[in-house]
Parts: sequence; structure tokens; C-alpha cells
Amino acid sequence: MNPGGTMSVLDYEKLFKRYYEQLYYHAHAIVHDDDIAKDTVSEVFINVWRLRDTIDSSTVLSYLYSSVRNRCLNQLKLCNRHVPLVEEALAEMENYNETDWHEYEARIAHLRAELARQPERVRRVLYLRFYELKSNQEVADMLGITVDGVKKIIQRAFAQMRVSLGKKMLKFVPLLLLSCIN
Repeated sequence: MNPGGTMSVLDYEKLFKRYYEQLYYHAHAIVHDDDIAKDTVSEVFINVWRLRDTIDSSTVLSYLYSSVRNRCLNQLKLCNRHVPLVEEALAEMENYNETDWHEYEARIAHLRAELARQPERVRRVLYLRFYELKSNQEVADMLGITVDGVKKIIQRAFAQMRVSLGKKMLKFVPLLLLSCIN
């Protein structure tokens, strides 16, 4: 961004291209709805453009994530939906600064790479369980394996990702999975 504080069209385009997809996955992890997630992120970027003269470039990432989170939580309240695990993780994120958000972005990139290394079967189980929100029984039925098999696949995958991501992000693994599986 320009040092004077006003965001140029080029700066805005770069910001949009850099963060739209990640913010979409962040929103989708909260609301579990493609249209609401897209609308939410679009509204936040529209607001960024409106506020381009006042947004500080050193805090724009925090602003983006916080705005998306808050708008998504408002959507959940309107729909009377409650997602305790996600809400707990998001509550901790409320005090994130720009460095924390960059670390979160790096962890998501690392998790995507980790997921890509997993066998297709593991990725499929995680997708069905955490993205499509299927029960263990439904996943087992769909894939022709036992419920215990589904649980073991998830436990092993989580154990590997917890080691890979480090202790600080332990409680965020499910939220990160929701952000990364597509």
C-alpha cells in the first residue's frame, strides 16, 4: 500500500488476489455455506475499498480476518446455528495481531501440503467427515469400511498433523482442516 495511507487500485487488486481464497475458506469453515461465505468475503472487500483512505496497511490482514469472522458469526446468530468447536477457536483468534494472522496463513499452507501428502483414502475420509459434516457411520457406509476404521484414519491423520503443525495449533487442527479441505 502507499505509504501515505491511501490504497491504490493496484494495491487493492493485489490484496484481493492474495487473500480472497483463504478468507473464503475461513468463512466457509464457520458458516458451512458456499454462498454465504462468498457473500461475506465480498462484503468485507467492498468495505475495505470504502475505507481505503483510513485502513492501516500494517493491520489490514487482521482487519480482513476479524471482519470475516464477525460477519460469519452474525450470520450464524441470524440462523440460530451454533458450532462450539469453531466458536472456541475463533474466540482465541479475536486477539490475533498481524504476525499471528501471517502465522495462521503459513500453518494453513503447511496443512494443505500435509493433506496433499496423505493417501487418497485419508483425504476422502477427512473431506466427508469435516467438510461435508458426515457422521462416522455415514463415512463408513459410503466408503465400505468400519466405523472403527474411520475413527482410526482420523486419529492417525490428526496425530500426524498435530506433530507437523506444532503444539500452539493443536486445538485449531479441526478448524484448519475445514479451511483447507476442498
